[in-house]
Amino acid sequence: MLRKLLSHAAIYGLAAQVPRLAGVLALPIITRYLTTTDYGVAGVVAAYVSALGILQSLGLSVVMVNSFARYPTRYRWVWRQLHGFTLLWSVVYGLVLGAVLYWAIPDNAAGNRWLIVALYALPAMFFNGVGLFGGLYFQMQQRPLPIALNSFVAGALVVALNIYTIAHLRLGYMGWFYSNFAGGALSFLIYGYMMYRHEQMWPILRFKWHRIRQSLHVSLPVVPHHFSFFLLDTSDRLVLDALRVPVSRIGLYNIASSFGQYFSAASSAIVQAAGPLYMRLYAASADREAALQARQLTFSLQVLYLAGTSLLGLWMREIFTLLIKNEELQAAYPLAIIILMGYNYKPMYLAVINQLVYREKSKALWKISTVAGASNVALNFIFVPLFGMEAAAFTTFAALMYMGYAGYLLKEYRQIRQVDYLPWLWLPVNVVALLGVYFLADVDMMVKLSISAVLIMAVLFYLYKKKNID
Repeated sequence: MLRKLLSHAAIYGLAAQVPRLAGVLALPIITRYLTTTDYGVAGVVAAYVSALGILQSLGLSVVMVNSFARYPTRYRWVWRQLHGFTLLWSVVYGLVLGAVLYWAIPDNAAGNRWLIVALYALPAMFFNGVGLFGGLYFQMQQRPLPIALNSFVAGALVVALNIYTIAHLRLGYMGWFYSNFAGGALSFLIYGYMMYRHEQMWPILRFKWHRIRQSLHVSLPVVPHHFSFFLLDTSDRLVLDALRVPVSRIGLYNIASSFGQYFSAASSAIVQAAGPLYMRLYAASADREAALQARQLTFSLQVLYLAGTSLLGLWMREIFTLLIKNEELQAAYPLAIIILMGYNYKPMYLAVINQLVYREKSKALWKISTVAGASNVALNFIFVPLFGMEAAAFTTFAALMYMGYAGYLLKEYRQIRQVDYLPWLWLPVNVVALLGVYFLADVDMMVKLSISAVLIMAVLFYLYKKKNID
């Protein structure tokens, strides 16, 4: 089972991560021409786009996933109707996004206000819906190659344009905005050709309203759950902005949090590959062996996540020195360690959330995600004025840990639980890993090499012992 997941993740990931790796390697080139203000403007705009992003799909991906699993012979008809509805809704959503951005863009970028609005609102209206539809379709089909191709081609274009617009044309934060627009347009063309020409998955615009109402009844309770990812990943920048933290300081926090998001994006290949496997195992709910396989899959993923984040966190100071050619930005590496280690929540979160979704207990999701996100925002408003911007990193870590483990305490989960996932053991391990990496980040390089070697050997031994898991 783990081998299959990792093989699919490799296909999802390798093509997608080559452009991302190129983007990381481009940092020494572009950071010479960027300031903390550039990072601050980009961070605030991205935060508002993320805040509204969940409204584009209205949570309907949950309905699509469930219909795929439950109705293998007629899911295409359901998907095409939902696709038609979301395309029409995207026009309304794009207008709302443009209005919010016009109001929210920082004064530092006031001269480019209308241009920024257009670069984000137009893709939301005409591009993004096709990408969401196509990506989910190929994911559930367990056909990672089309997703990988799109990620590679569009990602490579974005990286190349980032270098050209920032390092050559010296456009600052506008370089990111132009590049993202171009990447979104290319992704639209690729997925549009695949879905409409090859798969014949044309949208049904004359959809049945009773189908849409039934679908929204299931999907809308998921919207607060998905909104929580914004509250956890990017709301910090909006809180800092609301607290009148200077844009340059927000930029410093933005560069730190970006490394956690790099890891999250890189590991998204595992999440994409894991979804269908979890659903297949949960569909065999009468088989206890399938439940044990799902648990072992989760444990193996947790080990891989802990090892990956710990190694990156241990060497974060050196990574910043190598990649960030700006001494002011380099000072953010301790914050990057804290935020990065928070993303170890994901494997345990996936295990519980996939079970709740499959059992159609989506109304319980807000108790995990919405509470985690709202707590993160509330704690930021309390502690940032008292302890400064650094407090936002610690509150994010705490909220992510809640996200990963709170679901195991829910009554709705305990009613469907088949095996014990040992959350009381894994949570302390996550906290100890953060403390260990944070305090070892400044030790001698030879000590780091020794620790890294021991950690890698331990993980390889664990995977070797579990290699016969199917």
